Amino acid sequence: MVGYIENFLTTDEIEWFRWYWSQLPTKIDTGQRMRSFAHYDREFFHRIREKLSSKIQPNEEITTVNLYQDYAPGGIHSDGWIDFDKNDKMGTTYLVPIQMSEDFQTIIFQPSSDEAVSLNAELGLGNSGLVTYKQVTRDYFDLSDEPFDKEMYDKYLTHLDYNMLRGLRVIQVQEWKLGRAMIWPRSQLHCSANFNKGAVRDTLLIATKLC
Repeated sequence: MVGYIENFLTTDEIEWFRWYWSQLPTKIDTGQRMRSFAHYDREFFHRIREKLSSKIQPNEEITTVNLYQDYAPGGIHSDGWIDFDKNDKMGTTYLVPIQMSEDFQTIIFQPSSDEAVSLNAELGLGNSGLVTYKQVTRDYFDLSDEPFDKEMYDKYLTHLDYNMLRGLRVIQVQEWKLGRAMIWPRSQLHCSANFNKGAVRDTLLIATKLC
């Protein structure tokens, strides 16, 4: 499913996550964002698991919770498996804005990959933004040479190399809203739309497996 869950977080829960972000001692700069990784065996995960688990779709189990503070638009990637969850059946990504200074979008593409992969180098971003994802080329997806939608590119994706978008197809442009979860299969390729330098955009990200 690609879409939304309205009111995924209440106002009080949004404020709590904003506060918690300010308290977290370990934050990683990926070249596009500040990131705090909360793996399922960390104290943070156990404290909030019950509350968040009541909000996700049936037959899913939370494996990962991240908090992000973006400062540059990212490249196209999937949220598929990495080493610790490579034997899991990939579930859903839930991306929930908790602070935003303007309108933002997330672009969901076809094709997909069950493995966590990125096209950043192909798209002109190099290793910027990557922590655990594997760099792949267009050949990994056997993409065609069909030109990408130029109107879509000019509106949302000018931070990427247009020629390298050949063969990709947009499934949905998701609009950000505080507390609303944007959801898509973890295997689905996606990226942030371009945005203004200095913009404020903090998010909660949840990844699940099927159970």
